[in-house]
Amino acid sequence: MKTHNSEKHNNFKAFSLIELIFVIVVIGIIASVAIPKLMGINSKAKTSTVSSDVKTIVSSIQSYYVVNKKIDKISDSVNINSSVWSITDKEVIYKENDKDCVKITVDGTNLNLVVDETAGEVCAELVKNGIKSEVYL
Repeated sequence: MKTHNSEKHNNFKAFSLIELIFVIVVIGIIASVAIPKLMGINSKAKTSTVSSDVKTIVSSIQSYYVVNKKIDKISDSVNINSSVWSITDKEVIYKENDKDCVKITVDGTNLNLVVDETAGEVCAELVKNGIKSEVYL
């Protein structure tokens, strides 16, 4: 007759504390490199979007002026994302850090584009990419 051993042998395998600490350190190193790069991608995307918007706004206002020979309200000639841009009858503004980064105004026959590169990172990148203060006639 066989006798059964009443003792159970638990044969659990687990990571040691040193292995867990090593994994945490490696993840920390990867995160310290990856997170700043991802933040830079976000800034570049925003800069690209604002740059494209500026070109679209200027082109729209110029086209409207050619057709109508006047611009009473910028809001009539521009259809742009109002959650990003502040649009009134005489100006279109993009703010960064609560400062006017890009301000586009119309006075008479002049279209004024003002870019304040000190307003923030996106504004500084706009200037580096060739979007600068200018007066269009």
